[in-house]
Amino acid sequence: MTIGGQGDGAAVIDMVATAGSAFVIKQNSVHEIRLADQIDPDRTNINVPNTQQLFAEAGSDSDIVARTFLSADALFTKTHFPDEKVRDRVVLVSAEIMTHLLAAQKVLDHLQADQEKRIADVKASNDPTRLPAVTEVENRANTFIQKSEHALQAINRLAEIFYGSQMKAEGKFPDNLALTFAKAFGEDAQSTTFAKSMAVFGHHVRNTRHCVEHRNENQRIVAKDFQLRSDGKVYPPSIAVVHPKTPLEETELTAFMSDWIEGLLAVTETLLLYLADKNHVPFGNFPMGVGYVPEDQRRLHKVRVGYIINMGGKLQRIG
Repeated sequence: MTIGGQGDGAAVIDMVATAGSAFVIKQNSVHEIRLADQIDPDRTNINVPNTQQLFAEAGSDSDIVARTFLSADALFTKTHFPDEKVRDRVVLVSAEIMTHLLAAQKVLDHLQADQEKRIADVKASNDPTRLPAVTEVENRANTFIQKSEHALQAINRLAEIFYGSQMKAEGKFPDNLALTFAKAFGEDAQSTTFAKSMAVFGHHVRNTRHCVEHRNENQRIVAKDFQLRSDGKVYPPSIAVVHPKTPLEETELTAFMSDWIEGLLAVTETLLLYLADKNHVPFGNFPMGVGYVPEDQRRLHKVRVGYIINMGGKLQRIG
């Protein structure tokens, strides 16, 4: 079969296999391939074909795809994680994170494009009384916040694959992973420090989502379109968060969205590193580790993580 169309990029860049299907990665898309034997294992209908279906409208050129789905595939290999069920769960949850973040990114992309167009329209009108407007600012902000919080929930499920029972015993997300890591690896361990910072960010995301879904006078977002202020300047769409624990002063909406997407990507990529580091099968006598691969050794240029070895003071990618 021919995978995808012209806009997806010419070459197949990578393939990620699970027990239920395979994902073909192109430059600008991800496609899910299912064989007839997977759809109809008993072959009760000989006419059932192999199928391909677009899974994501972004591919290997996307930071989101690379730092979630493809990073999971790079770290949770058969060599280091021989349990197929564990590998598949990590890859599929990472795919879920990817799709939520791509949806959030789409909200941001549309907002940025609309802002540029509206500004251009107003300039072309040459009317000093006319202000640009993207409209539906609060709805856009709400959608973005909800997609981001869904990604956060999926990130939590990544950790539960390995530490589910311990996290349940420690209480509620987002603090329970930090408490679990503190007991397992010590209060001063890097992994614990990371989990604590992840919890802080997690509280901001969850509390902001509560402002959307459980709005009241002391718990709400304030989203504004373009504004003319007393200094004579027109300011772009903005957001502020009113919350007793995690407030946010008025800030440009596109900057807010960009910061959250980068934060969720950083949390996902780093958590994948720690989960792989703490749970892979022993390396044997080789002093290998998990970390960031030197840029000139990366198999896929945007996938930054992998297995490395120190050879004479120089890091070398393995596999």
